[in-house]
Amino acid sequence: MESAWHLYNLRLHLDQLTIHRAQFIEELKALNIGASVHFIPLHMQPYYANKYGYQFTDYPVAHREYMRLVSLPLHPRLSDQDVTDVIEAVTELVEKYRK
Repeated sequence: MESAWHLYNLRLHLDQLTIHRAQFIEELKALNIGASVHFIPLHMQPYYANKYGYQFTDYPVAHREYMRLVSLPLHPRLSDQDVTDVIEAVTELVEKYRK
C-alpha cells in the first residue's frame, strides 16, 4: 500500500514528555503552527459507540495510538520556510517538555 500523503502524523512518546497531546497541540498553536487530531478510532465515534456499546478499552492499541497522534500541516502551499518552522517548533517543544 502507498500513502496518499494527505496527512503528516507524529506519534508522541508521551511517557517521555511532561505534557499530553492536547497541551502539545496548544503549544504548537502558540507558535503559529496549526496542528490537530485526524485519527479517531471507529469505536470512539459516537455513532458506533452508541449503536454497539463500544468502550475506549475495547481496542487498547487503537486508543493508545489515538492518544499520541498529532497531525501536522501538510498542503501544497507550504513553503520550505514553513516546513522549517514546523520542524523547529516541534523540536523546541520536545526539548522543552522532555522528562
